[in-house]
Amino acid sequence: SSGINAEWPLRPGRSPALMPSVEVSFDEKSNLLQRLAMMTVEETELFLYPRLYNLNTSTLGNEGMPPIIRSSYDRIRESGAHLLDNGLVLILWVGANTPSKWLQEVMGVTVLDQVDPTVGNLQPFDNPTSIRIRGIIDEIRVKRKQHLRLNVVRQKDKTEHIFMQFLVEDKTELGMNYTDFLCSVHREIRNILS
Repeated sequence: SSGINAEWPLRPGRSPALMPSVEVSFDEKSNLLQRLAMMTVEETELFLYPRLYNLNTSTLGNEGMPPIIRSSYDRIRESGAHLLDNGLVLILWVGANTPSKWLQEVMGVTVLDQVDPTVGNLQPFDNPTSIRIRGIIDEIRVKRKQHLRLNVVRQKDKTEHIFMQFLVEDKTELGMNYTDFLCSVHREIRNILS
């Protein structure tokens, strides 16, 4: 769609490889740029515009992939979890008000503070929610050339900025958000036509 294509100019500026940051070392940026240069068009698009899946129990269903939501912090809910896939890494964001039942079934804990952000993989638990979410992660991993590490990010944790840098529709200190960009393009077109 033209709305999605219009966003392309905003995407590279959100990439950790291109953003000015003291948190991403020169070696990491160099590695990302090298990997970006070797990506196919589809891989590049996924890297620049990651998929954000809604993993809330009510939207999971029994098969297929869960719904993809727009890559914006406004779209995610504190009362659930979301999985971000950029083709190089998977990030499981767990909201501050995620139900303890979900945490128990998927993470094996009852309180968000007990979630270990360094797990790298979800432990298998014998319940439908755990089996379904592990299946979604496995389905994504099968489609990639390399194994994607799973990073767990808790809402309001010091590592949440890692997740947020991939939310390409949000405004940054370096530029405008998607809506602002479309408005500026529209104004520019109106100026040219008048």
